[in-house]
Amino acid sequence: MTTIVDTLVIGAGPAGLVAADRLAENGARVLLVDAGRLYQRRTCPVDLMHSCNGCKGICNVISGFGGSIHYGDGVKLSQFPSGRRLAELLGTERAAALADRAVRRLCGAEQPAFRGARPTDGPFKVKDYPVASLSAEQVRTLIERLHHRITAAPGTELRMQTQVTSLRPLGHGWQAETAGHAGTSETVHASSVVVAVGRRGQRWWQQALRRLELSYSAPAPSVGVRFEAPTALLRRGSDIHEDFKTTILTNGVKIKTFCYCAGPGGGRIKFTDYGDHTLLDGHIIPEAKTGSTANFALLAQLRAPDGTPRTTAWVDENLLAPYRRLRTDRPGKPVLQWYPDFRSRALDCTSLEQFAELSGFHPSLRDYQVTDLAGILPRAIHAALCDAFEDLMAYFNGSALTSHAAAQIAVIGLELENLWDELSLTDNLETTAPGVYAAGDCTGLAQGILQAAVGGLAAAEAIADRSGGTTGLAA
Repeated sequence: MTTIVDTLVIGAGPAGLVAADRLAENGARVLLVDAGRLYQRRTCPVDLMHSCNGCKGICNVISGFGGSIHYGDGVKLSQFPSGRRLAELLGTERAAALADRAVRRLCGAEQPAFRGARPTDGPFKVKDYPVASLSAEQVRTLIERLHHRITAAPGTELRMQTQVTSLRPLGHGWQAETAGHAGTSETVHASSVVVAVGRRGQRWWQQALRRLELSYSAPAPSVGVRFEAPTALLRRGSDIHEDFKTTILTNGVKIKTFCYCAGPGGGRIKFTDYGDHTLLDGHIIPEAKTGSTANFALLAQLRAPDGTPRTTAWVDENLLAPYRRLRTDRPGKPVLQWYPDFRSRALDCTSLEQFAELSGFHPSLRDYQVTDLAGILPRAIHAALCDAFEDLMAYFNGSALTSHAAAQIAVIGLELENLWDELSLTDNLETTAPGVYAAGDCTGLAQGILQAAVGGLAAAEAIADRSGGTTGLAA
């Protein structure tokens, strides 16, 4: 079976949703495919205190309709200059205009309230950009609105649980092969392609862009851990900025805060399954509740002694392989270590029950084995993470980290970021293969829901301007 369309959009996360929505509005024939399930069928078992089972190979947190806008979670929308490299590519004024249009497309008439950092005279330079937190109800409304608008468009088709297995040039367009969950296959001919695969498609895209001989540069990866504690210990950071972000240089190691989740109800930790290993994600809880926990990550740049970034092969061998060996029950799933043990590279606390007794709280998720997470980190990076964390905690709480406060902290891993190749793109997000555009995480330029939506919108507007609507293979 062969389907002919104007544009094939691969990935129904924020970038793909906005791209398909904009192209459909222009009268184009669009096929939007995604490997995951519809949003109504994306319950995460870890949220229910069950074990992470990988969702039969399709993680419900990082794939499916909505992508990182996980149905039922609160999320943050961060305006530029968050995603600075994308803004530089688009141009500052154009990036701001696209962001305004993307917010309207995502949120409709109910525009969220954005606010920046509050003034502070502390020792850390906080990155200042407007942030809005959306409640779980707002996220549900957002996804449902986009779903109904896209599926109602006469020229647009949405196919879930469908993966693109190959992509190659065909005359003046592109040919893709797809595989559905029921063993179905299809050939798709498209004048243009928007690749918006997000984290679920990272490894597929890494291989595909090499086969297509696209121009790119290697990433500069980072490794880190996530700290979880009673919300009161981390509240100061979110009071300064909802997405408290700073960079700390300690003993020659560059450390940055990442994904600060300490809203009125604290934050949630998510498991993001990549098949042979599972990493972490965090979501804010804007709805107030008592007894909550909050979390944030610290990430350290991975560099060789000569200053060059570590390769993905080095990450696989020196971090992911030992990470997979940490758990004896289910290799490659996240682990937890009591902070005093993490700091001293010891393992006196050996169970979740003992952790709860020592810390005074239960982790927000229970699918952990307690083990020596510190032991797989390079010593210089481990020391830098601890020093940066304690400097931040002293700032948040007005004094050096006490043994009592240290005992209330869980260290959870593993965090890995910046594994995407950085693509060479035009200011319309077109790759070095004419007609193939990239948006969202897979550009290697920026992370963030709004940044992904901006990229999808920029690509769609360029395609619409070039085609005039329905010209091309499907005309």
